[in-house]
Amino acid sequence: MIHKQRFADRNIKERFPLKLDGDIDWTKCGASAWVGLIKTPKIPADHIIVPSYSALGNLGEYQFSLRTHSCLKLYPVPSPKDYRPQRETNEVSGHIDCWHTKTDMDAGEVQIKINQKTKPQDYLLTLSVRDLTKQTTAEISKTNVKTNPPQKFSQKSKNKNIRDRICSPTATAMALSLNNSSIDWGEIIDECFDPATNAFGSWPLAIKSAAKYGFIGSVETTENWKDALKILATGQPLVCSIRFKEGGLKGSPLKQTQGHLVCVYGLENNKVFTLDPAAEDSENVERQYDLKEFSRAWLEERGAIYYFCYVK
Repeated sequence: MIHKQRFADRNIKERFPLKLDGDIDWTKCGASAWVGLIKTPKIPADHIIVPSYSALGNLGEYQFSLRTHSCLKLYPVPSPKDYRPQRETNEVSGHIDCWHTKTDMDAGEVQIKINQKTKPQDYLLTLSVRDLTKQTTAEISKTNVKTNPPQKFSQKSKNKNIRDRICSPTATAMALSLNNSSIDWGEIIDECFDPATNAFGSWPLAIKSAAKYGFIGSVETTENWKDALKILATGQPLVCSIRFKEGGLKGSPLKQTQGHLVCVYGLENNKVFTLDPAAEDSENVERQYDLKEFSRAWLEERGAIYYFCYVK
């Protein structure tokens, strides 16, 4: 199955180019917290559930919970160093920024609790669901859409202690750089570090860092190019999470990967135009990948993507 819900207030509704489902009925919780609820459908086993939250201006710590017969929380954003979450219930397992269903799951709800005194505004709250793995074909050969090339950053140019771990903030910085020339790549790297996991790849932290530069965004799971093409048509690059075995993506600076993020800025003549942060230097970051190979690497497992929209 594929399931998507997106909620935003008026200011974001007028700017964000993808379909939205209305506003959230926020409830105040105590003196300094707000809660929002999204109803979930019945979800089969072996599906991924990805919640996402973005807001301009003041953004307090927030945390998502999935509630059905049991309750399982994801990591808070940002996470304290000593945070140790429950890993799974009988129904689902938790994976830092998403859930995987272990059995068929009855209808329930996803809760977001935000620790801030003021009601959320200028926000985008999304929930997306799809099969964890799914065979895919790229049937968009007649589609040609491309933005201008963003700035080029190679993660390999950074300190050896982090350069193999910063593909997410590097791809994010490149995607944002086209529409905001004040992007600070080093600052985004710092903001994407998660002390609880000692990693830089937390999806929500990439979206959170983008908001500081005037971008509303979402992390979603998808099984096709439809919404990605709509974002590209606005002149905004994307970030895609890819996985492939050896030989699975010709021309890649990586032989294989269990998880890597790249900036995508166009499709043309069955080629995907990307900036791949794993290149050895910035001069070699620009890559063109075969559409079918890239689609398999991106969409066959998880299909995670960062969408951005520059709103100020």
